[in-house]
Amino acid sequence: MAEGKGSRRRMTLGDSDERPDGDLRRQTLLPGGPAATAPLMAGARRAPALVWRPGVAGAPPPEQIHVQFGADAASQVAVSWAAPAPVARPRLRVGLAGDGYGREVLAEERVYTDALTGEIVHTYHAPLAGLPADTAFGYRVVHDGAGPVAGTFRTGPRGRGSQFRFTSFGDHSVPAPVGRGLGPHTPNAGYIVDAVDALDPLFHLMNGDLCYANMSDAPVATWTSYFTNITRSARHRPWMPAAGNHENEVGNGPHGHLAYRTRFELPGNGSVGFEGNWYAFTVGAIRVLSINNDDVCLQDGGFSAYRRDHVPGYRAHGYDPYIHGYSHGCQRAWLEAELAAAQGSEAIDWIVVCMHQVAMSSARLNGADLGIRRELMPLFDTYGVDLVVAGHEHHYERTFPVRGVLAGGLLTPAPRSSDPTEMDTRDGTVHRIIGGGGHSVLRPAVDPGAPPEGVLIVGVGPGSPQSQRRSVITAEPAPWSAHRNLATPFGFASFDVVPAEPGGTTSITVTYHGAAAGSRVYAPLDRFVLRKPVGATRYPRDRQLVTG
Repeated sequence: MAEGKGSRRRMTLGDSDERPDGDLRRQTLLPGGPAATAPLMAGARRAPALVWRPGVAGAPPPEQIHVQFGADAASQVAVSWAAPAPVARPRLRVGLAGDGYGREVLAEERVYTDALTGEIVHTYHAPLAGLPADTAFGYRVVHDGAGPVAGTFRTGPRGRGSQFRFTSFGDHSVPAPVGRGLGPHTPNAGYIVDAVDALDPLFHLMNGDLCYANMSDAPVATWTSYFTNITRSARHRPWMPAAGNHENEVGNGPHGHLAYRTRFELPGNGSVGFEGNWYAFTVGAIRVLSINNDDVCLQDGGFSAYRRDHVPGYRAHGYDPYIHGYSHGCQRAWLEAELAAAQGSEAIDWIVVCMHQVAMSSARLNGADLGIRRELMPLFDTYGVDLVVAGHEHHYERTFPVRGVLAGGLLTPAPRSSDPTEMDTRDGTVHRIIGGGGHSVLRPAVDPGAPPEGVLIVGVGPGSPQSQRRSVITAEPAPWSAHRNLATPFGFASFDVVPAEPGGTTSITVTYHGAAAGSRVYAPLDRFVLRKPVGATRYPRDRQLVTG
């Protein structure tokens, strides 16, 4: 059964041209006059410069403001926000940075009712299209009866013209207890936002498990805490998410993702009812694909005893948080088509996959998942995925380029090079586990001098919607592990993209920034480089995919 979004309502509005200094006047958005701005934004329109509208006294202000890219980061951006009650005429005023707010854009209202608490959540989304590439904009989120809230964003570069930076981490949580404090919370969940923001990335990838609302007795308040925490960065740059197992709030839609999907305005995927669960966008010469691994994972990762015992009608409605295979192959078919198109595009040099659960790990927390190896790794091999960023395991680890499998029944990925400092991804896919966003847990002691040992989920035991299925775990060799850090609990990665270098290569310099518990200081702890020829074929240089 497909999972629909919350109810929608398109809001009507009248346009005005309010400048930051309060001066109301007609304003074009681009040089060249009105004709140049005609295709600029979907949903934007021009009306008389001064239109009187009655106010709505005491309306709540806009909150939880965040930016997202559309499928083409060079021309498409959406601004989203929430309000604690319905508002009148929500809209977005936007213009070139420093040049006023010359357009107003209709906002769409999306509403859902939380299954646990019965609270009604009101979100608003204003998509923009036809924007010029690599350009800074200012905007204001507005509705009647409340003061505006300002933000900025920059569109992505087109093609190989500009260098840029992006960042990534997973497993974030919130900075302070919410409700009874059942969900994870650490000060570092706040500190890491400032650390990311200090690097001024063009965008950020959130590798799943955003706020852990499915563990909380107050899930709506947990989402509010999460967006309140990140908005100081996310209202100035896209924070692009992947859905993790803790985005599965059983009862909120058939597969638990309704709260997540209602709160984001993400690129379409052509499905009916799975919008936002997986998507892709292009920025420069990089194609980024965000996927939902709950669809393929064997682990029963979405179970919550609290929701089982407190969601009204849990048993009567037949709610089941174990959603393995929920898309019935829809996501895999989409992923293969997207990967094939990216591989065949002369404009794409790098294919990056953002996901939550992992294909390899030596952390002894959850373990890697055999379902990912069965369903997704063959696609990564066939279509030459360069980089995978993930979370789920609350540590930092990276692999050598891997392609194919070692002999045996565990589908253990085979390393294709041994240089831990510079890697050519024509040899294989480099995986990065970056699960220290803010939720740190104690792990079993590991001898730091011992060689890494992989941990793999190969199945699940008996269970039901009322009883979590326990993971069946096995150990394996880990020759794929190039570097790991089990001692520093919190951290994120930055990626500096150089689209064209002297000698005809393109590179991504990757840096891991780590911090101790309770520390605001995120110091560089690991750095390496991905490099290959511009426009290089994605097919492996070594076709042998099984190593004896």
